[in-house]
Amino acid sequence: MNAKIISVWSANGSGKTTTTVNLAYSLAQRNFTVGVISSNIYYGEIQTIFGCNIPDDRGIYQALLNGETKNMFVQAGKTAVFVLSVPDKFDAIQLTAISHKRVNDIIDDAAIRFDYLIIDCDTELNNPISSIGMTVADKIITVHHPSVKDCIWQQSMQNVNNLLNLSYKTVHILNGYDKSCDLSAYKSSIGLKFEFEIGYVDNANVYANTGQAIVFHDLRQERAYISAMKALTSSIILQGGGVV
Repeated sequence: MNAKIISVWSANGSGKTTTTVNLAYSLAQRNFTVGVISSNIYYGEIQTIFGCNIPDDRGIYQALLNGETKNMFVQAGKTAVFVLSVPDKFDAIQLTAISHKRVNDIIDDAAIRFDYLIIDCDTELNNPISSIGMTVADKIITVHHPSVKDCIWQQSMQNVNNLLNLSYKTVHILNGYDKSCDLSAYKSSIGLKFEFEIGYVDNANVYANTGQAIVFHDLRQERAYISAMKALTSSIILQGGGVV
């Protein structure tokens, strides 16, 4: 059975990768195996948040070269989460042109290996992993962090959503509202319904830089975040026919 594919997308700095990481661990806590593909082809960032390393002979470059993902994912600790990203010591200068066929090949191949496959998409749609990932996704999670920049980006992407017919499978979540922007004004400007509102966590950047997931903590300030993430996870599982 193929994995349910989830693409996570947002403007830069809106918490897309943090959402990806915590959703992956939250699904793994429900006894699912989860693959995560980073669309960042210039440097490896997501493995830092997962607290793992991508060796030279594994990762997304080799997967694209081979057209398959066998032995290319790296396990995040002792969890059921596996990461496909840029090797730690390599950069994109060694990456030849990426064909859409190869991207389709590795997504198809990865989908047979996991219960859920999450694609951490790039803000720019000219990234082939991001654009194809969103096209083939069963569900797209669009992350909002209230700000003027986010509002402009979200409004500019509405035409893309309509053109590619993505709206029907898109879930909008409000992430980490920190009171730096008027929330009522933001919601009015966006004109969208937020199905989930993820609580603000003051230590989110500290956790990310030290390879810790928010869902593994149980301090007071994390509880609203964890509760909303559990609700989002349950919604994804139920819509996919899984068992909560």
